[in-house]
This record gives sequence, C-alpha cells and structure tokens, in this order.
Amino acid sequence: MTNNALTARGGSESYLETAAAELRKLGHEVVLFSRVSGLTADRLREQGFEVLDATDRLPRDIDVIHGQHTNAVALVREQLPTVPLVFATHSWVISIEDPMAELGAGAYVAFNELTRRRLEAHAATAGSEVVRLTQPVEVSFADGTREPVAAPPRRAVAVSRGMTTLPVRLAKACAELGVDFRRVGGEGEVVPDPRQDMLGADIVFAIGRTALEAMAAARAVLVIDETALGGWVSSASYTELEADGFTGLGVGDIGRGVDPAEVDLTELLSRYEPDLGRQARRLVTRHHAAQHHAAALVEVYRSVADAPASEVSGGTIAVLSQDRFRLENRAVHAEWKVARLERELDAVRSELEGRLREREHLLARVSGLGDRLRRARTRARRFRRQRDRAREALAATGRRWRRS
Repeated sequence: MTNNALTARGGSESYLETAAAELRKLGHEVVLFSRVSGLTADRLREQGFEVLDATDRLPRDIDVIHGQHTNAVALVREQLPTVPLVFATHSWVISIEDPMAELGAGAYVAFNELTRRRLEAHAATAGSEVVRLTQPVEVSFADGTREPVAAPPRRAVAVSRGMTTLPVRLAKACAELGVDFRRVGGEGEVVPDPRQDMLGADIVFAIGRTALEAMAAARAVLVIDETALGGWVSSASYTELEADGFTGLGVGDIGRGVDPAEVDLTELLSRYEPDLGRQARRLVTRHHAAQHHAAALVEVYRSVADAPASEVSGGTIAVLSQDRFRLENRAVHAEWKVARLERELDAVRSELEGRLREREHLLARVSGLGDRLRRARTRARRFRRQRDRAREALAATGRRWRRS
C-alpha cells in the first residue's frame, strides 16, 4: 500500500491505517511504502507493520499493489513492474490522485461519487473496472459502552487543519447556547489521533474521514469547514453527504449553493438532537464498517490477480508526477505569497497616504501657527511702541511736575 506521505494523520493516512489493520485480520500481510515518513509511519510501525521509505527494500513476493498517489505508485512500479495494481482515489482536487494509464492499473477504486465520476470520465481508466466503495472506519463490539451524547449538548469540538475564521464563529454560536467549545488540530498543533478528543464531545464539527470517525463514536456531527457546509449528519441527509465524501460541498439538510459565511450558526446548532448521535452510529455500522470494506478490497485484488502482466516502467513517471505535485504546491504558495505581499503593500500605501495627509494637516497647522505668530509679533511690536510712548509721556509729565 502506497501513499505520498505518512506524516500527519490526514484522510489518506488514516484510511491506510484502518484498511491495513483489517486486511491483516483477514490473514494478509501488508507492507506500506512512502518516501516521506513521520508520525503516521511511526504509529504503523508500533502496530507491527513494515513501513518502507526506499523502494530497493521492497519484498519481491508482492501479490498486489494498492496504489494511492501516482508519485508513490510510480516509484514502486519501477521495482515491481509486472505486479497487479489497484489504484485508489480519495480526492478530485489533488493532481497525484488522478490516474495515469502508464502505471498499468487493472482496476480503480473510488470512495465517493465525485471521485467515481472523475475516474470514469478519465481516459486513463478506459477498459478498466471502476469500483465504488465507501470510506471505512473502525467498528467494534465494544463501542456500545461509550457515553451517549447529552441533552442539551454540553461540549463541542472542531477538528480540522483547514479552519481559519470559522472557529471564532463556532465559539460564539456555542457560547450563546451555553456549550463549551474547543478546537483540535489548529495551526502548529500536532494531534496524533483526534478520536479521543471527539469522545468527550457531544457535537463534532468536521468533514471527510474525520466526520466518519466522529459518527463511529456516536457523536452528533455537523459537516462544516471554512468554505463548505453540509449540515447535520442524519438518516435523511446521509445519502447526499456520503456522495461527496462528507466534504460539505453545499448538500445535506442545508441545501446546495449555500455560503457558510451567511448561515446563522446559532440557529443551526439549535437543531441539535441527541438522536443524531445514534443515527450517525447506525449509519456507520451499516455502510462504513472496515471489516466489510477489507473483504471488498480483497475481491478487487483477486479480480486483477489473473490479469495479463504487462511490464511498466515507472521511474520517469515518478519524477514527473512528483515534480508536477511540487510545482502545483509551489505555484499555489507563490500566488498566496503574492496576494499577502499585495495586501501588505496596500496596507503600507494606505498608511503612507494617511501619514501624508497627516503631514499636510501638520504643515497647514504650522503655516497657520506661523501666520498667528507673525500677527502676534506685529501686535507685540505695536504694544511695545505704545508702551514706550506711554513711558516717555509719563517721564515728561514727571519732569514738568518737578520743575513746578
């Protein structure tokens, strides 16, 4: 199983952690590969998995490659050019999630309707099967011992690395309803696994696999992020929310095309019901149990095992795919840096204009004060002359008086 990186616990990383554990329970040996290792790689090693960051250490008896991210798949392909490949796609917005015909996948897996439509429309998948599976989460018989959510809600947690201004609005809405609020996964905060934080909350604000993990914990889940809003997860909203991967792209019980910034969050939170947690748990158990997902994966793996082997060279593809991914990241970061610098420049210009206006105002005051000073000096000279004449007149009167 491959991934671009095994560092912070994001969507594709948590998926591998979940799927690999269930595949192992079915008796299959799982090896994981990523050139970039970190927190998730360490967690997987602690669980007894072999995690490699160099392709020359890959075993030669691999039966199938579960490929995620073309840059990582291509590197493995260079060492294992004839091994059957199943390519899995989680996102429709990241370039390395798009398939490449040169990698020779025998089947493709989509985890929501958006990625399924994109895979089926892609020229690289022509003639190959696209299998639609739901995202898996861990479901255990012991989950029933967890505390149900409270009525009314007492605690809420926002779990997201992408929220910027939203937490302030969520905190305000929660405060108005007497609900304690906290955020997990903010800027600079390293959270190995946010599931423990979710267990202590009644309401979880999240999207994607994080929302699913909160559902598995029987929490009331509000699908929301900085620019997307799906609303409460319920039996009624589930089908549409699952179709877009719980990304909150304006579906669910809120309606399409709604701007999250215009929604009254206090009113939305007031729709909370304790049964939302029970509904979420039932939906996960029925549609997202990792046990069923792993069995479905094995069926897909077996479907490509007997496919004719065709040698594929992945070295150049890996370099090009990685370069494209890096260049896209750099381009986006560069665009935002330009935008930030432009905003800073506008701020400096505004400040300079303000200072210039202040300077003109001060110069006008100086000029006015200069005029007043000149008039005061003229009056002072006039008063001095009048004083001198008065002194002379007084002196003359005194002289006349003494002579008389």
